[in-house]
Amino acid sequence: MIDADSVLASAPASPRAGLVIDVWVDLFAAAVARNGALGNGLPVVLTDTLRALPLLESQGPVGWIHAAPWRYQDYMAVAQGQPAPRLRIDAAGAPGDAARLLRRASLCLAAVPAERAPAIQMAALVSKALQARVPVLLYGPPAVAGWPAFEGIIRQGALQPVQASDARVLASAGLAGLLGDAGLRDIERALTFSAQLARSRQADLLLERLHDGRVKLRLRIDPVQVVAAGSQTLAHHIAHEGRALFNSRGLGAILLPWGAPCQARLLLRNVRARVDSSAIALGEHALSPTAVDYTDHGAFLRLAIPAVAPGQDALLHLSLPRDAVPGDGFCDIGAAEFTVETA
Repeated sequence: MIDADSVLASAPASPRAGLVIDVWVDLFAAAVARNGALGNGLPVVLTDTLRALPLLESQGPVGWIHAAPWRYQDYMAVAQGQPAPRLRIDAAGAPGDAARLLRRASLCLAAVPAERAPAIQMAALVSKALQARVPVLLYGPPAVAGWPAFEGIIRQGALQPVQASDARVLASAGLAGLLGDAGLRDIERALTFSAQLARSRQADLLLERLHDGRVKLRLRIDPVQVVAAGSQTLAHHIAHEGRALFNSRGLGAILLPWGAPCQARLLLRNVRARVDSSAIALGEHALSPTAVDYTDHGAFLRLAIPAVAPGQDALLHLSLPRDAVPGDGFCDIGAAEFTVETA
């Protein structure tokens, strides 16, 4: 069996990327969960788009409550078992389940929607979390249209502003105290946490401080945790085989770990021809590989991925050339790496 980490380590490194707030949210929430500062409940994320927070998920199960429908099935890797679907609840379709999950939460992370309608629904959920004394972190780009739905909660003083560079972030009082004067973008806390992860081998994260004050993160992740299935047939195959599969026509989707601009390296296995001409898209962006390295293990596809737009699922869609798709099996992603540089 191929050691995906050693294969990735032998491939060339990736250049620079940029900042999006959910990188820092993931680092902070994972560090807090690791240190047990919020008790034993389940961290819960409120969102209107399909997202993942891999560092928080490295510390245990996470619940997701959606204020808008999603159409792809995604997974968590299970030790010694088949992949399990992420726990995602439709707040409109299953309001009772959403309320029960929130009441048991140790932490509520709320990503402010880009549109007004899901923001109104999410503001009601944030109010319920606060009433249940669940610590809340509310975050998003300053200019998105969802912020007015939360102004009543903010005026009541239930949430306090937090330092967060170019994003707007507010936290309930106890959580604001944990964030401290450095706010969300606390480089020392991030460096300490990444060192803890390296020692415990809970996640393959390399974090280093750059000379200009930015931070570089490199995450290597089990591809099963970033694959997404757009059909029940593909979902069944992924769950049954435990691999990050493309479908029989060579179509696949990847749930990006954060919304930040990043450099990605993907090992495509079982391809039968060159994949330089693969069709790749993120929202309205049509992408081309920056390089493809062909090895005995498969094709290393390297991509420069732009930021995910507010209100958009963090889904990267790939369509392999027809002659690269085997007629007697499936192509799959054997290894995945993402590199982000934050301001």
